[in-house]
Amino acid sequence: MPVQKNSSLIRLSISLYFYFLGFIFSSWASRIPQIKDKFNLNEAELGGVLFMLPLGALAALPFSGWLVHKLGSRTMSIASALTYTILLYAIAMADSILALSIILFGFGLIGNFGNISMNTQGISIQHKIQKPILSSLHAMWSIGAFSAAAITGWMIKAGYSTSQHFMIVSILTILVVLIGAFFLIPDEIVDDVTAKVFVLPNKKLILLGMICFCVAMSEGAMTDWSSLYFRQIIHKLNTVSTTGYTAFAMCMALGRLMGDKLVQSFKHSTVLKTNGFLILIGMILSLSMTYPATVIIGFALVGFGTSSVIPIVYMLAAKTKEMAPSAALSAVSSVGFTGFLIGPPSIGFIAHEVGLRSALIIVAFLGSMIYLLSSKVKTAD
Repeated sequence: MPVQKNSSLIRLSISLYFYFLGFIFSSWASRIPQIKDKFNLNEAELGGVLFMLPLGALAALPFSGWLVHKLGSRTMSIASALTYTILLYAIAMADSILALSIILFGFGLIGNFGNISMNTQGISIQHKIQKPILSSLHAMWSIGAFSAAAITGWMIKAGYSTSQHFMIVSILTILVVLIGAFFLIPDEIVDDVTAKVFVLPNKKLILLGMICFCVAMSEGAMTDWSSLYFRQIIHKLNTVSTTGYTAFAMCMALGRLMGDKLVQSFKHSTVLKTNGFLILIGMILSLSMTYPATVIIGFALVGFGTSSVIPIVYMLAAKTKEMAPSAALSAVSSVGFTGFLIGPPSIGFIAHEVGLRSALIIVAFLGSMIYLLSSKVKTAD
């Protein structure tokens, strides 16, 4: 059974790459308060510094697909994982706001390269082993992020400095990346030799991009605003304000673990429509019945709803004949990332005018849009 063992090692390797991609990002995010104190930043200054990260990610979008196609997802996955790890430690060693800003720009840039290259590698492995794995790979990212948040809390209590913390994470990650590099595989040759990197998206990719935009905007809104909404709802009740977000995030990770089995049993469009419906129902429940228990249940449903949409969209995008898989993934993820960036500030602006509860109706609307758009996926395949 050497082939089966080899396939297991291949899958384990890319799973660990996704895990540590989430682990590194969450390690950085969990240390933001300490970094804020280090440079004595106020909220506005911190916001400006943090904006460099999405700015770097956006800067990578136009050519990330081309670069992954040119160098191969295996090479780019290894290079981006190693660079991402080094930049994590560089964040801790930054001695000025300017240096921190430049490093965060690079952190966002390399993070986007890692996103495209690792998803492309995941799809190549999925084809090799003839089994859907992309949803579980995204679950590994979520689990890595959870693990890092918990470990960071312990390290802060134990007295580890940010530089000590990031050095330990970096050394461990580099070891895993170098060992896992032996088991990653070359990209598959695109069947259609006319497939190109730079070409206008077809109707299928536009449709998938719209679905990706809706779910990414929903996820961004829930990530940034769910805890605040829950705190407003519970008022003076003795409940932790992050409980609602925790329910959302845990169910999103659980849904991703289940996602691969679902796409084996049901049509892609059926799973996507169900996801959209869960987002819609979850938000209706959370916004119409303002008891802590119903809000938690509602947020959990939204977590399940958002869980497997992006992995499925990526799988479908990579099947397009007109573009190389890496370019198709880059095109779709670019639209999705835009939604992730637009979601939180849009909710904030609207909440300022009509209140947060009314503003979050947008997430319910996005769920209904995912449902409607997903009904057309089968005709666009």
